[in-house]
Amino acid sequence: MKDYIVPAPIKALEALRHLFPDSSRRTLQNWLKAGRFTVDGNQLKRDDEQLAAGQIVRAQQSLKPQLIPGLKVLYEDRYLVAIDKPVGLLSVPLDTDPYKKHALGVLRDHFDTDQVFAVHRIDRETSGCLLFARGKESEGRLKDLFERHDLTREYFAIVQGRMKESNGTWKSKLLELESLEVVESDEGKDAITHFTVIRRSPKYTYLKLRLETGRKHQIRVHCTAAGHAVLGDDRYGSNESPIRRMCLHALNLELIHPFTRKKLSIHSPLPPSFKKLGH
Repeated sequence: MKDYIVPAPIKALEALRHLFPDSSRRTLQNWLKAGRFTVDGNQLKRDDEQLAAGQIVRAQQSLKPQLIPGLKVLYEDRYLVAIDKPVGLLSVPLDTDPYKKHALGVLRDHFDTDQVFAVHRIDRETSGCLLFARGKESEGRLKDLFERHDLTREYFAIVQGRMKESNGTWKSKLLELESLEVVESDEGKDAITHFTVIRRSPKYTYLKLRLETGRKHQIRVHCTAAGHAVLGDDRYGSNESPIRRMCLHALNLELIHPFTRKKLSIHSPLPPSFKKLGH
């Protein structure tokens, strides 16, 4: 909870701006509609409501996720927002085509502010949990978490063939080439992926993977190097695509909230199309 004691008669919107000085009017009005604010314990419903000196305006730290056209919000508070990125949507703009639709742009348009920042990304062909910071201070703290690997990132993948091992760890050095393809190379950076087999079918293996590092295309390269390309990943050796997409999904994201210090667990359900292949 966050409180503001009204010092003198003012309109509600002015009080909300004192609570959240970095937020736009549109964002504050969206939060108001979502039922985030109370005055002396009663729901605040209008931004032009007249408030009296001594009244207490209270804001919930978290709120019911908003509806954003084309995106599902998994978690939202004043510091961060997590979405369920659909397959095919870029996380951030491409250098070669900055105007192509991307999740960062959708969020900035929705909240009517440029104070939304990408702190990590997942591939366009991958779906699932994707986290963004709200405000520069939040961006700094969340980037520190990712750089220290002080959070848990779990993925679900369906790979070609039947893996012999039931669990293990893949370690290598990964290097991004000028072609944007990623390869294992002694000149690259350390990449560590932990894997567990969930089940096997006659043709495929179903994996849960935990990233210890977060290099570009890390899971995709490690799976191919192990002889089991991610199903539908023609860039790294898959020759099958039964559901016409790459079978990689960002399943879970767990971290200690950098401001509230509470454990935050964000989950994205498996895409319905995966059920055609079992899971």
